[in-house]
Amino acid sequence: MQASLSRFRARRAVWLAGSILAASVVATGALAAASGDPADSTHPVKIDPENADFGTRVDELVITAGSKAVDAAPTKTSLNATQPQAIIDRKTIDQFVPTTADYNQIINLAPSMSGTSFNGPGLGEAKTVLRGFKDGEYNITYDGIPWGDANGPTHHSTSFFPSSTVGAVVVDRGPGEASQLGVASFGGSVNLFSPEVSDDRGGSQLITGGSWNTWMAVTKLSTGKIDQLNGAKFLFNFQELTTDGYLSYNKAKAYNQLVRGVIPLKGDWALTVLGTWNYTKIYQSDNAGATLTQVALYGKNYALNNDPTTPNYYGYNVVNKHTYFNYARLAGSITDTLKLENTLYSYYYKNDTESALDVTLSPADIAASKGLQITYTPGGKPTVNGHIPGYTKLNVYKIYGDVLHLNQQVPFGEIKAGLWLEHADTGPRFRSDYDATLGIGANGGRTPDYRQKVLAGVPQYLEYNQFSGWDQYEPFVDVVWKVTPSLTITPGVKYVNEKIFVDADVNQKSRLPFHDSKRFEKTLYFLTANYKIADNLAAYAQYATGFLLPDISVTQVVNPNLSQLKPQESTNYQAGVIYHGGRVTVDADVYYIDFTNKLQTTTVGTETVNFNLGGATYKGVEGSVTYAALNHLFVFANGSLNSAKAQGASTTIAGTPVTITGGKQISGAPKSTAAVGLLYRQGGWSVSLADKYTGEQWSAEGEPAAYRIKPYQSADLKVVYTVGRYRLEGAVYNLFDSQQATNIKQGKTTDYDQYYFQPERNFQISVKANF
Repeated sequence: MQASLSRFRARRAVWLAGSILAASVVATGALAAASGDPADSTHPVKIDPENADFGTRVDELVITAGSKAVDAAPTKTSLNATQPQAIIDRKTIDQFVPTTADYNQIINLAPSMSGTSFNGPGLGEAKTVLRGFKDGEYNITYDGIPWGDANGPTHHSTSFFPSSTVGAVVVDRGPGEASQLGVASFGGSVNLFSPEVSDDRGGSQLITGGSWNTWMAVTKLSTGKIDQLNGAKFLFNFQELTTDGYLSYNKAKAYNQLVRGVIPLKGDWALTVLGTWNYTKIYQSDNAGATLTQVALYGKNYALNNDPTTPNYYGYNVVNKHTYFNYARLAGSITDTLKLENTLYSYYYKNDTESALDVTLSPADIAASKGLQITYTPGGKPTVNGHIPGYTKLNVYKIYGDVLHLNQQVPFGEIKAGLWLEHADTGPRFRSDYDATLGIGANGGRTPDYRQKVLAGVPQYLEYNQFSGWDQYEPFVDVVWKVTPSLTITPGVKYVNEKIFVDADVNQKSRLPFHDSKRFEKTLYFLTANYKIADNLAAYAQYATGFLLPDISVTQVVNPNLSQLKPQESTNYQAGVIYHGGRVTVDADVYYIDFTNKLQTTTVGTETVNFNLGGATYKGVEGSVTYAALNHLFVFANGSLNSAKAQGASTTIAGTPVTITGGKQISGAPKSTAAVGLLYRQGGWSVSLADKYTGEQWSAEGEPAAYRIKPYQSADLKVVYTVGRYRLEGAVYNLFDSQQATNIKQGKTTDYDQYYFQPERNFQISVKANF
């Protein structure tokens, strides 16, 4: 295993070194030939993102100058769009989103987006569903770099980018063009952009206090242009947060530091560097969720307690995470018509968790277990007894990548080509059973007193010890053909080649050795068109194919078999229109997606397993409108009707027949979404009211009545007053105190199903001073 890891690391070092060398050679030649003053890239760039060069920054996104409705709209769509999108600028984030939020609360403003944070906004991890595609079935990028877990492209929302590190968001509801990066682009892309670096020296200090003893401070410092460094400028952003959380005993703290610098070189060449570091600690079970019995006894916010004789004791359930995300980007013109951008990046994630094995036990379960000793079944897990069984978990991954873009102007338009390289190292992924009761002793150590071997050669307490990862490369090209001044057609092609590998001495589930790899490859095709009917009216259409590799998690079963794995594939069709008037802006679209080899999860006995659903069809209608009712009053609405239905499948999992009836809504996919609200601006006052509605859905396949999630909604009110360099704001979230269930996780029986609810009505007050 160590030899194979060494080979992977050596290969990684070779191609990263080659990428740096290639960029350096090109840059050196260009700089030697360039002349003139350093590029003046210091002013905040106001752009249409669909019409921008790859190196252009996103700050306040201006779509149509002079349109009050477009300026006020919480979500905007570009007249140059080639697929449905929602642009959310920093002004909207400040007005509609809690200061403690993560990106999930930001993107929830858009049509077809749904999700909630169970511990409060930004106070615990959250997931968002896009058109019925769950997290991991669409991309999330930061400054154009795709990121996600190394055992599958899912995301930990509190571990990398809090809202203070987000300058703007563009939600693309579709695969985009060939140059759209990420392994799950068929579901769409959530594109986060870092804050702009100001020309001027200064900064700000924000203090927020809120419900559940929540306190947060955000300090921003800007150097402005530094003449001694050729006009280089830097932004420093520091965020500290502490909270008791909505859920009982889910106390948390989080610290984030971000540095971003823009360094002009020669001509229009510039180097952009960014580093962000994050630490979070939260008292939370790895198996969170309350049963109905626990809800009846302790309330909807029940999670943990202060009783060490129960598995819900907060001292047995704690998660520590450390992450970083760094990149260096070199961009400039090689010739008058050829531009280059090369981005070298890496990011890191470490999760160190201690958790009780089962937090669904009722008081009667716990009482019945008193006085017993820890016991095992061969190859199984410890059973509950007088001592609380738990486990420790360590998950570490490091991802390295390089993205090369080359844009060549040609007489008929532009050719955009590039290459994405990435290597992932996951490991160690390690989990070990231990006695939580003894492990929380005076020295805080973990005791091996009960450990015993059941499988030959494998310590029974060791659940898994696994290394895994991938190597991938994706060359791509888009041809932007300006057929007429009004019509642009862009065909594109991308080749995907990815090898996944698993190197486990003790594999998850089986606790047996497993060493295997498999290479997947696919050519993807794209065709988009945009037609300007008038200066403020446009229509677009898109055809695209999609491809998503199976998660490494599909190998974490009793009998893994990489040779039988099939990638998930899709064919996407969609079309829409955009209108930007002086007092009203409207966009609407329809979509149809044919999905094959869809992997889904279900529960068999006490195990959650993956299976191939066969196929699914996604289709729907989406739209949004903002109207300037008065000079200072704007009303807005957006919504969607979303059908995400399985085509039906039958299989056998662990000896148990499983049948999925066709024509049923896929689990976790709401049938509709909507948002309505208003925005009032005058003088130093700004008031917003927004109500987000999420339609009917089911938390299990086949639309079973017991797992139906009724529609729910949450209204948020925010009042902001700005005077001079000071900003005061007060907000009430979930104004009408809706506390409906938003998810149900299946247990070993329905008595042990775990429920998740909307957090109660809560408030935040913030004071900000600029200097």
